[in-house]
This record gives sequence, C-alpha cells and structure tokens, in this order.
Amino acid sequence: MMYTITRGPSKLVTQRRTAPTQQLDTKINDLKHKPSPCTDLPAPRIVFSIRKHPRPAPTRPADRQQIESFTPAHEQNVRFVHDAWQEVVQSREEAQGAVRYEDSSPSPDMDNFVPIDLDEWWAQRFLANIDKLS
Repeated sequence: MMYTITRGPSKLVTQRRTAPTQQLDTKINDLKHKPSPCTDLPAPRIVFSIRKHPRPAPTRPADRQQIESFTPAHEQNVRFVHDAWQEVVQSREEAQGAVRYEDSSPSPDMDNFVPIDLDEWWAQRFLANIDKLS
C-alpha cells in the first residue's frame, strides 16, 4: 500500500480554532453558584491500624554455640590477620614517630626527578588565568 503526500495545505492545517461559545460561559457560571451535593457529606474518618509485632525470643546459649561454630579455615584466617596486625602495632610502637619510606633500589630513570611544589603551581596557574581574562 502506498501513501500519497499532497502538495499544499490540507484541511487540517486550514481549520482554525474558535473561542468558547456563550453557552459554555453560562454553564460555568451556573456550576459556580449551584451548591454541590458533596458539601453536605461529612469528611471521611482516617483510621490507623496499629499492629504489635511479637518480639523475638531470646537465644539460648546452646543456640549461640551453633551459630558461632567456625570452620578451621575461618579460624586460620582470623589468626593470620591478628598476627599481621600485631606486627604493624609493634613496629609502630618501635618507630615512635613518622616513618619514612626509602626505596632500596631506585630506578635510574628517576635520577633527574625534581618534585614540584603543588601550591606554587596552582598559584602560577591562577595568576595566568587572571592575566588571560584581563
């Protein structure tokens, strides 16, 4: 099936809208002055339903033992993390201050490395942007 496209304005385009007629205005005025049958009814009451949920029963020590039974792999992981943390705490207590890291085998590419002052770089960039705008 083929559709043809007409050239020139169609009937839909040439129709124009008109303003509301006088009949609509009189009906609106009638509705404004006529009392509504809904105003005589009382407002509906709001009802709240409150339910009390039962509290869970306290667990017995026998239930707690069943819940807290750990596998040997779990205990081994906990022991490993605990021992590693104790080493960190012990080394921290021995250092008694800031710990400085120094690379034992520096890369030859880093021989000419010069650290930058980030605050100074931002200040220069800020001033360059001001100069650019003015």
